[in-house]
Amino acid sequence: MSKNPPQMVTEADFERWIDAFRGPLVGLLASWGSDWAAAEELAVDAFAEAWVGRERFRGDPQDLGAAGAWLKGIAFRLRGAQQRRLRRLPTLSAERPEPAAPEEEPDERREHLALGFARLKPEHQTVLRMYYLEETSAAEVAALLGLTPKAVEARLYQARKALRVKVHQVRKEEVTA
Repeated sequence: MSKNPPQMVTEADFERWIDAFRGPLVGLLASWGSDWAAAEELAVDAFAEAWVGRERFRGDPQDLGAAGAWLKGIAFRLRGAQQRRLRRLPTLSAERPEPAAPEEEPDERREHLALGFARLKPEHQTVLRMYYLEETSAAEVAALLGLTPKAVEARLYQARKALRVKVHQVRKEEVTA
C-alpha cells in the first residue's frame, strides 16, 4: 500500500491559513513572553517562512489542524532564535527612553483584571489571550495548541473561573492593605 504524495500548498490554502491563524498565532507568541508588537512581527515572519518553505509541509493543506501545528512549530523556532539573538546583544535600554504611556483615568476594574490575569497559570493566560484578545475560535486555538476544540473550551472555562478567583483575591488584598 503506497502513501499519497504530499499535496502542494496553494495560494488559496495559504490565504485560508492566514485568515484562520493570524490572530491566534500573535496571541500564542504573546503568551510565550513577547510584547504585542514583537508577537505580531514574529507571526508575520512565521507566515513568510511557511510560504517560502511550503514544499516542506507534509500534511493535507485542507487540514487546519496539521497547518496550525506546522505554523506553531515555525513560530516556536523563530521565537527561540530571537531569544538567542537578544541574549547576545548588549542592552541598549539606557540609550532609548521608553515612550510615555497615554494618560488615562485610572480604572480600578481594569487594574484588578490585569493583576488577576498576571497571576494565572501560563496555559490559562495563553488560551484567554488567543480566544478573547485575538477573537479566535476554539477550533483555531485547538489547532495551534494541539488540543481538541472541547479541550480548549474546558480550558477556557477553567481559565475564566480562575480569573474570577484571582480578581476577587486582588480586590480583597486591596481592601485589607
